[in-house]
Amino acid sequence: MSKSHPQQWSVNGSVDRPDPADVAALREFSTTQIADCGGPVSVVGPPLRRVAGGPEICGTAVTVWTKPGDILFVLKAPDLVGEGDVLVIDAGGRDDAAVIGDIVGRTIRDRGAVGLVVDGAVRDVAGLDEVGLPTFARGAHPATGSNQGPGAINVPVHCGGVAVHPGDVVRGDSSGLVVVPRAELAAVLELTRAVAQRETDWLAAVAGGQTLAQATGIDALIDARGGSEPPAP
Repeated sequence: MSKSHPQQWSVNGSVDRPDPADVAALREFSTTQIADCGGPVSVVGPPLRRVAGGPEICGTAVTVWTKPGDILFVLKAPDLVGEGDVLVIDAGGRDDAAVIGDIVGRTIRDRGAVGLVVDGAVRDVAGLDEVGLPTFARGAHPATGSNQGPGAINVPVHCGGVAVHPGDVVRGDSSGLVVVPRAELAAVLELTRAVAQRETDWLAAVAGGQTLAQATGIDALIDARGGSEPPAP
């Protein structure tokens, strides 16, 4: 939990956003497939989970760092949110002071945001559900902390133990959250397509009469490793 940031008090209005077509393409894949691709993908750690709104997120990160529990820069953030964005708030993991609720949620939704991720607490969960904004957070708490700052907008932040930069792509579903660096999006897409094709091939092989262990190569792997290791005493 950090009470300071090297760029605190800064508001950066410019975000290098990825090609919307690539973001839309990533949405076609689950977080599990993206996580399995072997590319430069960060997997957000627990306990962040969906707490309100729709079940899925896929959009471009607009980031906020705030002193844990402080709402000053969160209230400024809607001015910087645009179509297809996900507001990512690094609130230091504090779970006893909410930093955002349904009023800000409705505002960013009306500006085109497609999701909200908070490493900390939210409030007005019923209102966020009504707004329909997919919201992932550590949990809910009815009270805020302070409104004095410091904070910063569109700076590097940490969320669930992973780094998030403005313009990165955030994908969330019922299994959790992953973050893809903007510069690596095209490469991750290709790797993830290969994962999806591999899974399709496995299912086709099983439908054709193979066991899952045969289709996935597990039998061959066990045979190869078992043949190279001495028997247990």
